[in-house]
Amino acid sequence: MIQTRPNTRSGSEADNWRGIRLVNAYRVFLAFALVAASISGRGPQVFGQQDPYLFGFVAWGYLVLAMGFEFLLELHVLPFRPQAHLHALGDIIVLVLVMHASGGPGGGIALLMIIAVGLSAVLLGATAAMGYAALASIMVLGETMVSSLVDHEERQFAAAGFLGFALFVVAILVATFEQRVQRIERLTQRKEKEINYLSTLAVQIIERSPNGILISDPTGQVDYINTAARQLLAARRRSDVRSVEGKPPSKLRLRDTHPALANALQDWYDGRITKHIECDEPHRFRAEFHALQTELGQRALVVLVDLSAEDARVQQNKLASLGRLTASIAHEVRNPLSSIRQASELLADSTSEEERAELIPIIIRHSARINTLVEGVLDVARRPQVQPTRIDFTQWLAEFVELHRLDWEANSVVWQAPAKADKACALTFDNSHLWQIMDNLVTNAMRHGRSADGVTYLNIACQLVEPDTVTIRVCDRGPGLSDTATHSLFEPFFTTHVEGVGLGLYVSRELALSNGAQLYAEAAGNDAAGSTGTCFVLRCPRAV
Repeated sequence: MIQTRPNTRSGSEADNWRGIRLVNAYRVFLAFALVAASISGRGPQVFGQQDPYLFGFVAWGYLVLAMGFEFLLELHVLPFRPQAHLHALGDIIVLVLVMHASGGPGGGIALLMIIAVGLSAVLLGATAAMGYAALASIMVLGETMVSSLVDHEERQFAAAGFLGFALFVVAILVATFEQRVQRIERLTQRKEKEINYLSTLAVQIIERSPNGILISDPTGQVDYINTAARQLLAARRRSDVRSVEGKPPSKLRLRDTHPALANALQDWYDGRITKHIECDEPHRFRAEFHALQTELGQRALVVLVDLSAEDARVQQNKLASLGRLTASIAHEVRNPLSSIRQASELLADSTSEEERAELIPIIIRHSARINTLVEGVLDVARRPQVQPTRIDFTQWLAEFVELHRLDWEANSVVWQAPAKADKACALTFDNSHLWQIMDNLVTNAMRHGRSADGVTYLNIACQLVEPDTVTIRVCDRGPGLSDTATHSLFEPFFTTHVEGVGLGLYVSRELALSNGAQLYAEAAGNDAAGSTGTCFVLRCPRAV
């Protein structure tokens, strides 16, 4: 995390002290250079001949000052900013004296002054740099004026003005650069905070996931593993659990932890496994493999789904469904049993053949109703065995209509053939299941989809809606679905017909799901040539 100091330029405190040490090292080197120039007698010759004695005195004084600054830096007596101001002020005073001893603002002294102001801007910021540029300009102009009055010689006023201008230009450039650096740093800090937030959030979500997550390279070296994965891969013995949970990912190899999963991962890399595998030891889980392309190379994302918890949820749902089913069966059986009991009691006391002729059909009818209910429950309980085949729906529909033609004519059912058959409407489905589903849907339309004139207008059509999906629509022109029927249509034992058991649509949906299809109802709309009516839609996988 980046730390910022108050009232200073960007950077950490360690960077500030490192910067001022580098600046002071440059100062010590410059002081030694000035002392060497003074001792060799070439200082005034290089910078201009004016006062060699003052030049030597200032050079030695600058060296002592630089060494004193270094001593203060080692002791950390003063905070950073006071020391930086002291260094900048010392540089300007010394360089103005050197300038005076060398005959004015011309020559290399101007460059040294610009460097000094630039270094103060780097350490203290643009505001301080502007102040030191103004101070240095005033001192240079003052030195030029004093020398002109005292020595009565023509001084370099143009050079002094140009030097002052150059100092302000350097300060402005540093200020502009500082603003840009601050904007970049603020943007970088904001991006860094966002990245840290997202990475922390992702890690927390993964750690709290009920599924195990691990990332492995092709050699089986684990790059990352969450807590759920450690628990699923750990043996049931507590010592083995601690051995797996205690290892960091950098030292965890999948083959040492779970050899079966390591072999499956290798088979997945080799293309022998495409989806997932299930393991029973030490815990029951399903491993799903996904490919990841990272900057470090190919990686495998392995998702471990705890099947024991999933089995517990399924078992709980089964028990709840069984409870509802039992209550519904009891409710459906109670009424016909009550009628059978009453008819039996009356039949035992009856003395005439007319009474027996009335009571015996009642017993037979309600017994048949109970038998139908039991057969429906058995159909629900049986797990459908799916044998998918390729079905050309156009040909299949012709056979279906021909088989039901006489029954439809007797029950006032008008079948409307599709205007144009879709030649691509071939599906993969169990043929017997499709017959059962269509029988249930047509029977439902005959019971609930009659129009006001007492005729059932039936429309059966197939359409290709997606490259791999076809839909079969069974529509009528009946009164439509009520709100209650819409929400309870596929629940077991829900019916609004006196002769209905309420299992036909439920069984049809279960058969559809077993074949990888979906069955749902919607308002017919224009599909049934009117604003009322109901359409049952069967979405099936298309046959390739």
